[in-house]
Amino acid sequence: MRSPFGIPGLAAVLAGLALISACATGHQQPGEAGTTGRGGSAPPAIDGCFTAARGTIETVPDTGGGTLTLGVIGTGPHVIVLSNQSDENLCSWLPFAARLAASGYRVVLWDYGGSQPPGELAGLAMRLRASGATRLVLMGASEGAKVSLIAGARITPRVRGVVSLSAESILRPATIVVHFVRRLRCPLLLVTAGQDPYGSAQAARQFLAAAPSQAKHLVTVPGSDHGTALLAGRSAARTLPAILAFVYRVLG
Repeated sequence: MRSPFGIPGLAAVLAGLALISACATGHQQPGEAGTTGRGGSAPPAIDGCFTAARGTIETVPDTGGGTLTLGVIGTGPHVIVLSNQSDENLCSWLPFAARLAASGYRVVLWDYGGSQPPGELAGLAMRLRASGATRLVLMGASEGAKVSLIAGARITPRVRGVVSLSAESILRPATIVVHFVRRLRCPLLLVTAGQDPYGSAQAARQFLAAAPSQAKHLVTVPGSDHGTALLAGRSAARTLPAILAFVYRVLG
């Protein structure tokens, strides 16, 4: 069985945290969408950052009739799907995704298509299960956190867990997230900064009270880091161990 941090020993854990904290989550401009990375003509990169050297590039049908472009790092039946915040693309997840894959998980990065993101994520989860994913965790930042909470309440069989980084109370234009959190029966980890500028701290307390699962936890760090910024800098010292331990508990 893998350790909760993938590599035994405190030194390895601290090294992993330092690596992620040192990596910037800079924004990239969206790039060309491609076909499958296996046997097809793959694009040179997704969003200018994800090449075939990092993992597998795939394009899959979307339930809304379009397509979704995926970057997949790692292999295996235990899968973590990372969903973007509104002002970022999948590039912002790369340092953290590499850390998860090094711990033995298959990590799926994706950019939203032309349909409603919660429906896209639910359809993607169904496809991943059909391709051999036996255990799924949904994790998102800001908009992606709201998408993960909503999709997690819809997906059956239920996912193994949901991790929310800085989810706010409303998914635009008018979806009230707590209505779905009340139906979310899987383990839940909520992560927020105490002075989040977009209301995530207040929303997280509301979600914690509303979620029916007994396996739920709220991590609040000082400052105003939002979304994937919680995975770097001073916030990382508390957020990364909590997230990695949660993933290990629910996925093994």
